[in-house]
Amino acid sequence: MRICSLLAGLAAAFCCAAVQAAGEHERRLAAEVVVMAGDVRRLMAGEGGPLEREGLVKRLNGALSSLPLLLRRASENPKPVAAMRDSLARRDWRALSAALAALKQRHPFDARMLLAADPTPEMISLGASIHRTTCAGCHEAPAGDSLLPAKNLAVQIKSIPREEFAARLLLGVRGDRTASWVNPFDAPELAALIAFYSISR
Repeated sequence: MRICSLLAGLAAAFCCAAVQAAGEHERRLAAEVVVMAGDVRRLMAGEGGPLEREGLVKRLNGALSSLPLLLRRASENPKPVAAMRDSLARRDWRALSAALAALKQRHPFDARMLLAADPTPEMISLGASIHRTTCAGCHEAPAGDSLLPAKNLAVQIKSIPREEFAARLLLGVRGDRTASWVNPFDAPELAALIAFYSISR
């Protein structure tokens, strides 16, 4: 009887882990598509200097390299990525934007857990602390024209859609090899950062 209970518990834990992993894959895919669409929007608008635009193209190329795996993990056919690569190679921003818009419809990014309607003073204080210890070194005095400049996050949050900012923060913060390059912050910490940047000048 104990063995049956133990096996049932292990099976339930395995199923929960599989569901969580599937949810995380879907969330990463949705966030990646939002970020890619934002990069294409910037290229269409001619934003940034020549080096930064080259960096956006390189980032899109890298994202398209990992997109098939993200799509497979979300049970989606990766075949359309070939046409997206072709659009990128031809610098056909409208076609690439349309393909990403279709993906966004099928895989919407739910940013609600990161975008607090009414941030508390505690959230803002936590966000300020994380910013000072982790983000300020690169983001308070961003480099000029470079491939992928670190943006001033308090300025950036006011210049792009909040959903895109949340997706960029979710995907843009990475750990190191010991953390498997995963985001070292949990959702409440990311929400605190966003709350802090929302009120910063």
